[in-house]
Amino acid sequence: MKTDIKKILASKTKQALSSNILHADAIRQNIVVLDELKNLIPPLSNEEFEQLQSNILEHGCQSPLQLWQTPKSSIGIASENSGDIAYVLVDGHNRYKICVNNNLPFEVYLLSFESLKEAKDYMIELQLGRRNLSPTQISYFRGLRYNNEKIDKSQNLPKGQNDLLANLSVTEQAEIMDKTPKGQNDLLGNSTAERLADEYKVSPKTIKRDAEFAKGLQRMGASLRNDILTGKEKIDKNIIQKLSKIPENIGTIDDIESLLAISNQKTMEEKTPNGVSIVIQEKSEEILKITKRFSKSISKTDLQKIIELSEELIKIL
Repeated sequence: MKTDIKKILASKTKQALSSNILHADAIRQNIVVLDELKNLIPPLSNEEFEQLQSNILEHGCQSPLQLWQTPKSSIGIASENSGDIAYVLVDGHNRYKICVNNNLPFEVYLLSFESLKEAKDYMIELQLGRRNLSPTQISYFRGLRYNNEKIDKSQNLPKGQNDLLANLSVTEQAEIMDKTPKGQNDLLGNSTAERLADEYKVSPKTIKRDAEFAKGLQRMGASLRNDILTGKEKIDKNIIQKLSKIPENIGTIDDIESLLAISNQKTMEEKTPNGVSIVIQEKSEEILKITKRFSKSISKTDLQKIIELSEELIKIL
């Protein structure tokens, strides 16, 4: 992969602070953990967390935590003064938890981002540059990156289309961008999928499948999504990709089968005019009835009827 963590970090770092500054009230009281960022990254397994904690207790926190210094108003935190600062945790959630619980010092980097989305982009790139990700997690982060960069391209659309996109969710925007002609959504020449495919040494189709996989996982609650990404729950990747086309959110594994069944039924109804699905059912039942009779009678009349009904059914479908 071409992701250069040191280069990315250098471009976003405002200054490095030593651990003793953490004791200043201005920072200690204003470190913010946003669920939206925390849940973006798959958590450690219990065993991995215990090992990390053991290492930190023995050797101290060796890696600085990364904080986004930003006005509280930019992340929706009410404040008396418009200039009040929050320090949003971007990288090191597990280390932060361990150090706080055990009253241990740690170093931090202060980072600068223009928006929450830019902070997310940074987190995704940081994760993809690491070597301890599972294939499932790599697929997820590649898909997230693709979806985010497709949204960036919406800024190049005509004003009317931008106004429409502004009222949609990120996932809905990505779905619209997927359908936008190449010349409109990629002024640089290569498509987003082609560019990322070249960077990660995979095919453009793989990148697009990753995007569907990421969308499907984003339909789920954080707990279920993390269980899948850490391997605790096993669900076929193709099923998760299908979930990307379902607007409903998914809370539990039990929801998946029922939502897919509902989606398949809706798809069938959309493909056929009103009342046609009833005709399909009736003809299917008639074919089944005659087939059972034919298995005993071996009648040419029954066989001909089965053929006729089947041809009619094919035309309807």
